[in-house]
Amino acid sequence: MSRQSISRPQHRPAATPSPAPGRWRLAALGGIVVAVLGAGLFLGFGDFFNRPTDTGGTLSMQISMAGFAPQTLEAAPGQTLTIDWWNQDNAMHLEGGVHTLVSDQLGIHDSLPAESRKTITISAPSTPGDYDFWCDSCCGGRESPTMHGTLRVRSA
Repeated sequence: MSRQSISRPQHRPAATPSPAPGRWRLAALGGIVVAVLGAGLFLGFGDFFNRPTDTGGTLSMQISMAGFAPQTLEAAPGQTLTIDWWNQDNAMHLEGGVHTLVSDQLGIHDSLPAESRKTITISAPSTPGDYDFWCDSCCGGRESPTMHGTLRVRSA
């Protein structure tokens, strides 16, 4: 006798469509998006947070990978400027771990380590005009248009 194979119908559960994302998933996704955008804004514009204010006759000048801020300092002929010079850049982004302030015309060659500040003085020349200074330690040095500043000596 031969055996016939009888196939029995298999019972399989019907496929159920996956449920739409719940509110908590959407809220979590929204929170992640806000956190990522917030971190990006802080990293992109962090130089503008905690900016020191001018005190007395001291000028505040920041140096960063974007250059000097402010880019132009103004003085009267022969005036001595006291500058609170500060740097929030990390050492790994700087050549030799420093930014510099250099001007042959003004007789300046100073350096500022990463994430630090110091007070410097600059004597304005007695002749009115614009005097260039630059950072020559990174970002293209003297050749970079963004790493320059100007000491503008006004007419008396």
